[in-house]
Amino acid sequence: MNQRRLSRIEVFVFDAPWPFHHAAESSGKCRYGVLKLTCKAGCSWGAGILSAEGDHFDVIKWSSFLRSIRNHRLEEAIEIVQQLGAQWEPGQQEIVQTALLDLKAKLQGKVVTSHLQMVPYSRTAGAGGTPPFRRMYYKPSSSLLHKGSWQEPDIAELMDRSITYFSIL
Repeated sequence: MNQRRLSRIEVFVFDAPWPFHHAAESSGKCRYGVLKLTCKAGCSWGAGILSAEGDHFDVIKWSSFLRSIRNHRLEEAIEIVQQLGAQWEPGQQEIVQTALLDLKAKLQGKVVTSHLQMVPYSRTAGAGGTPPFRRMYYKPSSSLLHKGSWQEPDIAELMDRSITYFSIL
């Protein structure tokens, strides 16, 4: 079962939407992120808005919740997210859950990532405004067993375009 143990967690931060952020509009205040989870059996991805408050974004502080799933088996990590997710900031649970479900599907020979969608939603901000937030959700498809419908991102390009990178080993 060591094949399914999460051995590396990476967060790439962008100041503009990346192709993963379907239909997300660019905002100077938002920080967009791509999450990569890796185990010996494979890797998976999640994406979303990390922060809508902009001026100062601390990727280490934002990523601290990811330590709770580090070095756990995939099934354990999914359970941890279900148990602790409500305590995390908005968006954190969705991003990590998306990546975990993507990894689970890949290890079962299915493709999930090509079926991720971003939809707008609002939540009340501290100052009373409603900044544009987007939630990622899974849109079921009748053909999940097709392979190769989604291309893995180029790590070198992610590194070049990101404004911040953080890795938890």
